[in-house]
Order: sequence, then C-alpha cells, then structure tokens
Amino acid sequence: MKELENKCLRFVLHYYQKDKLDTPKALKAFKEKNRISVHKHSSFRTFLFTSGAAAIILLAVALHTVLRPDSERTVITAHAQRVNYLLPDSSLLTLHPYSSVSFCKQTYQNERREIQMKGKVAFTVRHDETRPFRVLGRLTQTVVLGTQFTVDESRQDTASVQVTTGKVRLTSLQGTESVILTKGMTAQIVKGETKPRVISQKQEIRKGSFQFENTPLSQVLEQLSRYYQVRLTTQTSDRQLTARFEERSLDEIIEIIEKVLKVKIRKEKP
Repeated sequence: MKELENKCLRFVLHYYQKDKLDTPKALKAFKEKNRISVHKHSSFRTFLFTSGAAAIILLAVALHTVLRPDSERTVITAHAQRVNYLLPDSSLLTLHPYSSVSFCKQTYQNERREIQMKGKVAFTVRHDETRPFRVLGRLTQTVVLGTQFTVDESRQDTASVQVTTGKVRLTSLQGTESVILTKGMTAQIVKGETKPRVISQKQEIRKGSFQFENTPLSQVLEQLSRYYQVRLTTQTSDRQLTARFEERSLDEIIEIIEKVLKVKIRKEKP
C-alpha cells in the first residue's frame, strides 16, 4: 500500500499544473496506468484512496504556492568586478564590486521607479518628470528626475552621494530634512544624524587669457603651471609657440598646443 501511495505522489507532482488539474480525471488516469480496479464491496477503501490522493494533491498545491519563487523581483549582484545593468526605462546602473540592487520589475514599469541598493552604485537616470527615480539604501534616500550620480554605502556608518550631472534631493532615512545637490557636489550622511552634510561644493573651472610670440615651449608650460597651479611637463621642449588664448581652460589650451606642435604634455599635481 505504501508503494502505491508513493507512486500516486510521484504521478501527481509530475503532472500537476496550477488551475488545470482535474482530480477525478487524474485519479482515473492513475488507476488505468497502474491497472487498479475498483469493486463495489471496496467502496470504503476507494474512499480512503480518493481522500488520500486528494490530500496529496492539496499538499502539492500548497507546496507550489509557498515555494514558488517571486518572479517579479529582480536582483543584480556584483562580485569581484563591476557590473553594468540597463533598467527597463534605459537608465544605467554601474555596480561596484560586492554591491547589489533589487527592484520589482512590474512596479518599476507601471507605477514608480524605485531601487533598493547595498554597497556602491553609480546611476545614469533617464529623464522622466512624471516618475521621479528613487534610490533607497541603508542610510539614504535619493530622489532625482534625470541625472548622473553615485551612491556609496560601502562603509557601515557613513554614506555619500556625488552628483556628476543634473540635480538630486538627498534625505537621511532617519530624518526629514533634505539637501539639493547639483553638478560637482558631494554630501555625506553619518549613521545617527538626521540631516545630510555637504562636504564638497562645485568648483568653477578657471579660465585664462595668454599671448605667446615665438616663446619656447618650456617657458609656456612654466607660465601655465603657475597660473593653473599644476605641474606641466613634456619630453619635447625644443619647440616654440606663437598663439593667443582668450578665456580658455587649461585642458583646452593643452589640447591646442599638442595638436599644433605635435607634442605630448603631461599634467600632474604640483
């Protein structure tokens, strides 16, 4: 009898489909397959067999419901290397090593753009005024419309947000006060504090005007180094430069000199 019950269980689990299983039909198929005949005088045994099979079927349904994976939740994890992931709205995530993000795909597409994260993740968010982009970490809540920024929660007691382009509103999960961060700004949230602290402001790019007349390249680089507070060097110093620069950044000037004189200039900290 026990062997028969085991065969019944294997049969039910093999052919079970949600909302499609007809219990009497399944029992009939099982009996025909195993050549089981039912006589009138064994109605009580038939009742026990039917009840047991039905119980097995109900158990299979319960197990399927409890153990069924949540197919709507998407989890992305980076291990030893960075991982790039494109969200359904074409926003781009860059996960640093040992970081992870998760989101509900159906909710993200139809209701709100919300991401949960751990570790350090860079975001390039597609602009959508009707659906702000929300990032939830251990300590931070970051809301944007469309921008490029990085959330770093790789440390246990502090978190930081750095904005590359655009604008974000940063709030501590332990408070209600927020700060607005724009391009070039960085803010930090310390565990236990209710308000973010801005630790790096946007730095304006310094521009200058210069005029050179057959000036040796070594002197040109020396003058530029003093003005922009860097150290410029080159292995080709036997060239002369005649040029005029009006309100140019250092990178723009270096690019022009390299193209005109066909040299390579190296920029270092002083």
